[in-house]
Amino acid sequence: MSKTLQLAQLFRHAIEQGQLRAGDRLPSLRRLCQDHGVSLTTAQRAYAELERQGLLQALPRSGFRVCTPAAALRPAEPASDGVLRMEHLTTALPMPWGCPFINPALINTTQMNRALSRALQDYRAALSSTPIEGFEGLRRELGLHYLSQGITLAGDELLITCGGMEALTLAMRAAVSASGSQSMVVVTPAFPAALEQLRHLGISMLPLALSEQGCLDLEALDKLLQQQRPAGIVLMANFQHPTGLLLPEAQKRALVALAERHRVCIIEDDTYRELYFGTQGVAPLKAYDRSGTVLHCSSFSKSLAPGYRVGWIAAGRLSNTVRGLKLCSSLGTPLPSQMALARLLASGQHGDMLTRLRASLRSRRDAMQEQIKESFPAGSRLLQPEGGYFQWVILPEGLDCAALLPMAIEQGIHYAPSTLFYPQHGPSNALRLNFSFFDPLHQREGVALLGALLRQAQE
Repeated sequence: MSKTLQLAQLFRHAIEQGQLRAGDRLPSLRRLCQDHGVSLTTAQRAYAELERQGLLQALPRSGFRVCTPAAALRPAEPASDGVLRMEHLTTALPMPWGCPFINPALINTTQMNRALSRALQDYRAALSSTPIEGFEGLRRELGLHYLSQGITLAGDELLITCGGMEALTLAMRAAVSASGSQSMVVVTPAFPAALEQLRHLGISMLPLALSEQGCLDLEALDKLLQQQRPAGIVLMANFQHPTGLLLPEAQKRALVALAERHRVCIIEDDTYRELYFGTQGVAPLKAYDRSGTVLHCSSFSKSLAPGYRVGWIAAGRLSNTVRGLKLCSSLGTPLPSQMALARLLASGQHGDMLTRLRASLRSRRDAMQEQIKESFPAGSRLLQPEGGYFQWVILPEGLDCAALLPMAIEQGIHYAPSTLFYPQHGPSNALRLNFSFFDPLHQREGVALLGALLRQAQE
């Protein structure tokens, strides 16, 4: 690659990663020559190439500034190994329905901003008394929050983590350490980041399928636990990622009883439970736990406080093990974000924030479903999410959603193909759509465009 293209690629990458944003000033040609040891001609050609790509604009007497129209950016290409991963599905496209995060436009940040500002007034005093378990004020407010839902958590059981992902990782490591087993049952389709973490920890995965009605085959699970003796069972019982399905209450009770009988841990990811679409909330598996079997992990990262990286774990009989692992990994959790969330919960304003968010998500779900039913190939099946912000669509046999994704990206759309949600050899004819990013007023044609692409591939 020539010096010119290397230089142009350097700045393009910085723009795609968000290091350089629309309106940012780039170095002058003279400075570019000095910093990178290139000639003036090379510098001019590099900037000309960026202008040709629509990423740069030369302004009279103002130098060069970034301009990034949506059509100029694309999600990152898959890694050199050719494997598509969740981080490749960014928000760079006009219709980023494959993105795993909630649409930030739906989050009312005003109350959290105020809570953070007020909480920091007490920051100096809080510095002197923050144990490894986390900020005491937040642990107390979380305990009260659960109590208001009829759920009792032991005071010494709750530990604050750096986001929900750290809580899951600690739970996985603790379960393996306690059992000596190097395998875990994973309910599929599953949260891709959990699958990646299990791979990273060297834990083999035993898939257990979730039915299209949101139920588990508990007899098959019973046999699996007897034969394999895994370290734990990893699942979301409430508004499961990616299907949005809800495990029936009777199955929740039976699952916990089964795990207690086999003395195997349940690692419960309860991240989406606050985003229910019914008239009232639902219970976590932890509510049915009487022996410390359930390692309950959650956060407000998908609802009240995206980006604050505050999660928690109630680890039952493995609380001491989790505490030791936390001490050896991140030592503690950043204090300001804990204080802000504690202040917000204490104010009671979080209830109205969640109510408005649920209503918005439900409206977008209904609007997207209507468009999918009109546009997608005949025989497509939509699972009915009862909460969260994901729509799982099962397409007719023979369609390969991963193979079709590049063509969708060319149209400004992306989705998450089903192969991301299985340890291996998962079905290829399903996809996950993030309806929090669906704008019913301006994106109706986008669903029709995606549907046309799928129908064309079927022919």
